[in-house]
Amino acid sequence: MQPEGPYRFTHALGGSPVGKAWAAIDEQGRFVTVAVLDATVAATAGWREAFSGAADLLARSADPTPYTYADFSAAAPWVAYAADVGPGAEKLFRALGVDYTPAPTTAPPTSAPPSSAPPFSAPPAVSAPPVSAPPQPVSGGPPAPWAVQAAPIPSQLVSAAPHPVSGAPTSPGAVTSAPPAIPVPTSGPGGDAFSSPVRRIAPSAPKPQRTGLWIGIAALVLVVLAGAGGLALWRGSGDKPTDVAGGSSSPAPPPMPATPPQSPGIEPPQGGKWPTQWPTFTERDNVRTLANLDGLGFPVKVPLDWNCTIAGQAEGFAKYNCGRAASGESTMGGELIVRNCPQPCDERRQTAMRMAEEAWGARWIRTGQSTTLGETLLNVDGEQRHALAVVAYYRGGPDGVVDRQIVLRLTGPMQEANQLRRIATYLRGVLVF
Repeated sequence: MQPEGPYRFTHALGGSPVGKAWAAIDEQGRFVTVAVLDATVAATAGWREAFSGAADLLARSADPTPYTYADFSAAAPWVAYAADVGPGAEKLFRALGVDYTPAPTTAPPTSAPPSSAPPFSAPPAVSAPPVSAPPQPVSGGPPAPWAVQAAPIPSQLVSAAPHPVSGAPTSPGAVTSAPPAIPVPTSGPGGDAFSSPVRRIAPSAPKPQRTGLWIGIAALVLVVLAGAGGLALWRGSGDKPTDVAGGSSSPAPPPMPATPPQSPGIEPPQGGKWPTQWPTFTERDNVRTLANLDGLGFPVKVPLDWNCTIAGQAEGFAKYNCGRAASGESTMGGELIVRNCPQPCDERRQTAMRMAEEAWGARWIRTGQSTTLGETLLNVDGEQRHALAVVAYYRGGPDGVVDRQIVLRLTGPMQEANQLRRIATYLRGVLVF
């Protein structure tokens, strides 16, 4: 049987252990590519959420690939892309970090092959079953080769109206289990995936051109900070702590990044709100609460198999590496940084401090007066991973003014994106940002 959806499926474009990419025609006769997650895979915990989450991130990345229609609740979830945006279905499977095999360069069949896949319990390390490929383009300006028509446009298509979506999809439910985690490169003590001076995490899209306005704002505020007593520098993506026990007669400003980030978040932030569909920790989750992390002043709740280790500390500054490790390498986690925000901690100063932070080129979304977040896809040693960055400002002192900055940078396998979101949502509730 053909995959579900309001389309005429003409031929398969490629396959993976978790689903297939199809060429199809919609009700208006337009060419589309459709990614279909196999039903047995969708029934495995974590994969339906990972499929919708990858489509979400592709639609909101710095080089977006928006989809036209989707049904994430179907037995075999599917996402459709217009042919003119490129091989969207293929991009989606590659974003999931699974092997994708394009169809052999043979003539396509006149009818679509079955959509079933081999029995599935976890992503098997096997090649996708042979599928047929589209024909070579013909003269006269045909559509892109990944959406070549292989059958006449039908007069009556599959029933069931498409469900247009106005933005990125949501991820219904929490991920309870996932396929094996993908290791993150680490270096330095504590398995800090961010401490290496040679960056191995490549953003999924090139950094856009920064405007002179934002550069001017950053330069102005950094000069003000420098005039208040000099900036303590940090190398790579870590912060160099000031020796608070060295007998200095006056406290140094909290450490700031020494060099511009390789891929800061895209400025200015877009308007938005904190995602209400993000999951939260519940009494059913296996978590641990770290209530006495020196220099933070607030509890941190993380999954039971996570640890948080101090990576830098100075007056008004603390940095922790938090995450899950296996065989000495971090497989999931990142950095939690808290530093004082010198007064006046206004929008101009907050902007300059945010622009100094690495964010993998994610598009910043403003979710509150002093809060921005960004999500994107990373390519780590050839594997796709989910990345989440939050920069927020909150009231850390008794006088009730905004005077602290919190930076949260986390990465993990696509199937465990909701674990990262739980931590961010928990911290937002604790610090009220």
